[in-house]
Amino acid sequence: MSFDDITDLPDVPQAGTATSDVYTFALRSEYIDIKRCVRDLGISEAEAAAAIDDLVRLRLLHLVHGCTYAYVAVNPLSASLQLLAVQDEALRQRQHELERLRQQMHSLLPLYRENFSGEPQHPHVQRVEDPRAARGILTTITVEAKREILFSLSTQDPWEEPADLDRGGWLRCAGTRSELLRVLLPEAARFDVRVRERVETVLGDGGQVRTAVSVPAWLLIVDAEVAVVPVEDGPGLSVVREQSVVAALRRTLTGAWDEARPFDGSYDHDSARSASALIDEAILRMLLNGLEDKVIARRLDISLRTCQRRIAELMDALGARTRLQAGYVLGQRGREEERRAA
Repeated sequence: MSFDDITDLPDVPQAGTATSDVYTFALRSEYIDIKRCVRDLGISEAEAAAAIDDLVRLRLLHLVHGCTYAYVAVNPLSASLQLLAVQDEALRQRQHELERLRQQMHSLLPLYRENFSGEPQHPHVQRVEDPRAARGILTTITVEAKREILFSLSTQDPWEEPADLDRGGWLRCAGTRSELLRVLLPEAARFDVRVRERVETVLGDGGQVRTAVSVPAWLLIVDAEVAVVPVEDGPGLSVVREQSVVAALRRTLTGAWDEARPFDGSYDHDSARSASALIDEAILRMLLNGLEDKVIARRLDISLRTCQRRIAELMDALGARTRLQAGYVLGQRGREEERRAA
């Protein structure tokens, strides 16, 4: 059976379906056939025939020896072995061939380094625009990590386009090194069910996750030796190995990490209110600094529509009709608080 044959198989029977009822009936009976299914299960002959056909294709039923119409149930483990044994062996063989090819390619490195002087062994900045190559580099860098993987990213990652490099797939790119992983997310992540599920997985594997109101742009730093940043004009990335630059980026990221709040992936009203208040404070601060709506939304990792709605609600709460008036009211409040503190 080929891989294409497997993809054409029917779905494994789920509870409440005619196929599941027929399989359960077979498990409880010495044998079954179409007539017995119609009589005992109250289904039509067409439904019984279709269910039996699906179960036979899944190897969950097979004909009684020497019979052409009666079937007996098969253990699911035995059925899966019958279906997948050939594919398992083909996959192992494929993995063996890939590893052999990888080792052969790596064996050429000494020759390359000895004879090719056109570029340093590790260029300070390596720009990779091919999505497959970039994905492979991400995987290699994180899997080979020895001490730490620091990762900052937004929940609304513009790179998560189907045809582009999935740079937002931070669980996959972390490989099996979740115990080294520290992920910094924006406060808005606390409201995202999909992200909360990922966070629970990271924590379960020994990683750490925190949130901050405004996090640094997408940034990956491994072992304080290499940093990965996005390219500005496409789905690629740049790998940075210049130590002074990596050190500066790491200081920025660890500084933000130290001020961030731990996040366990759960959702509760107190945490949500706290996150919402922090986001509102940041919006007001940026409004006073004259930032545009789209800039505020991008920095806080919220949609432009959500940002504009929250701005309108904040201005309404301040009793301000314009941003200039809102700035004046906030300034007055700030001065009153300073006088009270004095």
